[in-house]
Amino acid sequence: MDAPQAPNHESLQLELQEAIVTYRHWLSSFTQISAFIGTVTAVLVTYGFSQKIAVIFLLAGAGPMFILVMYRQVGSITGPLVSLILRIERKLLIRKDSLGATYARITHQSMVSVPGSRIEDLTDEEICDLSPRGYPLWGPIPIALYASTLVQVVLFVLSLTVFNYRFI
Repeated sequence: MDAPQAPNHESLQLELQEAIVTYRHWLSSFTQISAFIGTVTAVLVTYGFSQKIAVIFLLAGAGPMFILVMYRQVGSITGPLVSLILRIERKLLIRKDSLGATYARITHQSMVSVPGSRIEDLTDEEICDLSPRGYPLWGPIPIALYASTLVQVVLFVLSLTVFNYRFI
């Protein structure tokens, strides 16, 4: 039985290219889904005000939670992708201008939180250990989504009690 040969330089470049394209695809899909849900939420709130129906505000409050679910789902997919991009870049000896390190700094700050080291200097094993399984439940984006949902639920309660909107 022959020993498996190491992948050549061109196949690694192709794998790196596909990993980067997949990463961009997931982030652009998340952006599009978030924009659509945000637009639907804004239309629901506007409709609730125009028709003076309180339950619409409660329905609109589900929009940010859908965005949070998608945020977590995309984070669970892009975390391992960033780790893969970093490992392929190391095999290709790309250390100085690493796109994977840039992605890790932008979208997965937990990957860069190793004290006293730079992500470019980490080994493959350390990168695998740092690979996040998803975006955190407590961070700037989830907190903004929680606050948005809370504001819409408060708007629902105020519309029923103070503004005397009808429930349905």
